[in-house]
Amino acid sequence: MARILIVDDQDRTAKLCRKALPEHEYTGPARSWSDAEASIRQSRPELVLLDVHFDIDPGALLGLPEDADERRLERTRREQGIHILDSLRKRWPDLPVILMTARADLPLERAAERLDAEEYTYFLDDDGVDAATLKNQIGGILQARRGREREGPVYWGRTVKMQRIRQRLHTLSKGRLPVILAGPTGTGKSLVARHVLHRRSERRGRFVALDLSTIPRDLVGAQLFGSVKGAYTGSIGDRPGAFEEAQGGTLFLDEIGNLSEPTQKMLLTALQEGVVTRIGESREREIDVKLVVASHEDLGAMVREGRFRQDLYMRLNPACTVALPPLRERDIPMEGLAEFFLQRALGTATVSDLVRSHRQVHAVPGETVRVVIGDHVPAGEEGVLHVLLPARSLGLLREHPWPGNLRELSMVMENALVFALAESGPVGGRGDVLQCRPKLLRDLLLQTRGLATGGAQEGFGLTVHLQASDTLTRVAADVAEQYFRALFLKYEGDFRQMAQVLMGDPECARKVQLRFNQLGLKVREMKRRMG
Repeated sequence: MARILIVDDQDRTAKLCRKALPEHEYTGPARSWSDAEASIRQSRPELVLLDVHFDIDPGALLGLPEDADERRLERTRREQGIHILDSLRKRWPDLPVILMTARADLPLERAAERLDAEEYTYFLDDDGVDAATLKNQIGGILQARRGREREGPVYWGRTVKMQRIRQRLHTLSKGRLPVILAGPTGTGKSLVARHVLHRRSERRGRFVALDLSTIPRDLVGAQLFGSVKGAYTGSIGDRPGAFEEAQGGTLFLDEIGNLSEPTQKMLLTALQEGVVTRIGESREREIDVKLVVASHEDLGAMVREGRFRQDLYMRLNPACTVALPPLRERDIPMEGLAEFFLQRALGTATVSDLVRSHRQVHAVPGETVRVVIGDHVPAGEEGVLHVLLPARSLGLLREHPWPGNLRELSMVMENALVFALAESGPVGGRGDVLQCRPKLLRDLLLQTRGLATGGAQEGFGLTVHLQASDTLTRVAADVAEQYFRALFLKYEGDFRQMAQVLMGDPECARKVQLRFNQLGLKVREMKRRMG
């Protein structure tokens, strides 16, 4: 069951939901933005169903200028839901919203994308069909939002952005359609292919991965499609290719842009005909493979530049492209990421051996290792080794631009553990507490800090959404509000760090907090959203 707020000037949606989807708890309908705002504060819904057209009194309309004529009044009524969503996003950016309308002449797509609506639906005036549509949309959103933060070795967190990507991957894992994974190096494309797309596909065959950037171009065809004895120099026997090895399973081709033109043609034929022919023979073999390809380059741009075949690109199904964002754009709290990768590092052979040695030297029996974030040194527990990541160390992780993305973070956390264990410098004479010291992390991070795109990473950048207004002062305030909100989320409410970015002096934290409050932002609400 979920708490759902309905924001609509009519009763149809509320009646439909309460009758056809009685498993949820509904509030509303709220007839205006002021009613919706009050309901959100009071009931704290998990989801909002938001109508677009509001035929209500002009005094209750959001975004209507005082001197508006009849044409502007009608336009504001037609787009009132979009105005409401804009205001809602500023105060509750992570609250899922489904935009709804029964009017086909209202374009929801652009507004839904610009203002991060989770879904949108055009009602068809059929209770059965409309109820089924809402049920599927609500169910998908709630399932993604309530899903675990972790999926094997993949850490998703709970942000709207990452949960949307996760939900889309789960959908694309079904069926045989190819999937393209895009994104910079180190964003976890191979992990997603293996542990999400393949595992969720429920295919019984193997997962087979080929990194095409590591194979000589003249041997790629044999690696993909197989070969027979004598087909090329050094071919001493018949061997199956990756397609055959992945029969009934998933084939992951990393750096697909490295394929030569002749091999691209061979791959296109295999996908079109559903068969492969080993190099050096004429016999065709049927294949049933889920194909997942990845590239750190923009394949569409490569097509336009003539470096990749357009027909192959279309066969790879560009509509099913999923872009994995760089780490700095994922908006995931660093505490969760750091703990996740520290725990992962503790499972590696190198770190496990060092942990065992440390336990022996310092007489710490047991098997449990617990990661502790913050400056509080935990009390001793029988058989527990504590790994402490102090607040300053965490701050260094937050400030780092992460040019190597998740791969870099994983290596930094493992190296931090290795050095901390090698130093064997227990905190306060206690062998059951190890500290990932700020100096150690700073030294580890210094090596890659200058590699981030754009050179030195002083300051803080983000994308803002400009909303037209009747005065430039309101536009500027809107931009400032977005900037302050993003800084608050990035530094998780630490006004000293925000002051360092904004004014170059952490001692100006009080001034920054005052401006934060003047913009109408509330610390308590922002922290509740973060949690």
